[in-house]
Amino acid sequence: MTSQRVTPLGRKILAAILGTTLVALVLSLALNLLPMIYSYREDVTDKAVAMADLLAQSLVAPIDFDDQAAAEESLGTLSLVPDIYGAAVYVGGQDVFAFYDSAPGLPVSKKVITNDGLSGLIITVPIPAEHPNCYLVIRGSLEGQWGLLQRYVLTNLAVLAVVLFICYKLAGLFRKKLGDPIAELTEVVHDISQEKDYSRRVSHESNDEVGMLVAEFNAMLERVEYRDSQLQKHREHLEERVEERTMQLRRKQLELLKNNRLLMTEIKKRAQAEMIREEVERINRHDLKSSLSLIIGYPELLLNEGNLTVEQEKAVRRIRAAGYRMLDMIRNHLNMFKMENGIYKLNAMPVDLIELLCNLEEEFAPILSTNHVTLSMTLDGAEVVGDEACFVNGDGQLLRAMLRNLIQNALEASTQGDVVTVSLEHNRGLRISITNSTVVPKEVRRRFFDKYVTHGKENGTGLGTYIAALIARTHGADISMRTDAKAGTVITVAMKADIPSENSISASLR
Repeated sequence: MTSQRVTPLGRKILAAILGTTLVALVLSLALNLLPMIYSYREDVTDKAVAMADLLAQSLVAPIDFDDQAAAEESLGTLSLVPDIYGAAVYVGGQDVFAFYDSAPGLPVSKKVITNDGLSGLIITVPIPAEHPNCYLVIRGSLEGQWGLLQRYVLTNLAVLAVVLFICYKLAGLFRKKLGDPIAELTEVVHDISQEKDYSRRVSHESNDEVGMLVAEFNAMLERVEYRDSQLQKHREHLEERVEERTMQLRRKQLELLKNNRLLMTEIKKRAQAEMIREEVERINRHDLKSSLSLIIGYPELLLNEGNLTVEQEKAVRRIRAAGYRMLDMIRNHLNMFKMENGIYKLNAMPVDLIELLCNLEEEFAPILSTNHVTLSMTLDGAEVVGDEACFVNGDGQLLRAMLRNLIQNALEASTQGDVVTVSLEHNRGLRISITNSTVVPKEVRRRFFDKYVTHGKENGTGLGTYIAALIARTHGADISMRTDAKAGTVITVAMKADIPSENSISASLR
């Protein structure tokens, strides 16, 4: 149980009863008040209109005989009416003929009844005299409505206080009858949560929802108590099993410590051998890079100086491309070691495969010309002309090495007049297919992407397809090979839409 403050249910019941009663009484007061005020105003208005009509009849003779004193005497009778505090007789529509107390102005609309604020009333009636446009204007007061309103509110407030007191007493009885069982149930739940004593029960019986809730709660406590006893038995049994397993684990730990010592010795030996290997490779890479700098540098000088024929410039560019290709091979050799051990960090960037393939086509020009083989490239079924674009996220150098190895294998395996096709298709990612007509021998099909697997090549190293598969898996792609006599050989690389994270790459390579 939490320690937060709990509002008793009985208090909520009491508040609900009193709140509902208060709202009902206030609504009743308001609904009765409005008709009462309306009736009062209508009654005063009707009386004022009737009195104005009678007075207008009595003013006909004074107006016809131009007797202003008689008219004012007739108006003076209004002093007997307490709610009238002004009257005037208008002749000709604008001139005041006679008035009483303060003369009210003639309303422009000349309506019989005109409201003068909330507490005022103006009565305008025509006088049937011989003179045209004669009117009697009386200003009345509705101030009596406020006194009536005050008496009504005070009376109802007294009634409201009495009713609320009675409701409070009755609500207390209801609260006790409905809230006490809930309070007892809450107390038992709190005690059980604190003491974990599931033998406690709530002693309340009734034929309503609260009684049903208490009965179900007691039944639930019985089931919990039974399960708790069963859990205690299982706990004791598990403690015995844990003790047995602990003894076995200690024996295994001793064996593991012994094996760890042997393993550490072996790791140290391998680490020393690896250090020697890396040092030799570092020296070789340094020497190779020094030589390659000349191979790459001199073609750059020749191209910058110019004065070369078209064929000479093409040959120099091929020498430079071969030098850069050799430099990429040296770099990829170290990357291959990292990819094999699952520690390579992929630097994914947008790469245009169309541009990459066009550069490779120029690079393979000598092989294509010598072997009389055609290289065809398509994008979503359409022939590539060179101005298209097909971007994929990946490492440009690695993707170039992968495609170079796969295309070079296909070209070297092709015979005179064959066509090697590179197809790019968008289908839930990007699918790269390299097709040639030569069938892969049966003895190497299952090991096609394994390391050092080669067939029919005098200088083959067996690393081309292995490196290509390693690069594809590093990019989270699937690589496969299908070969038969009819369709030839098709190598497919299925690139996914998103490059996977570094952790997932490491896991897939392991």
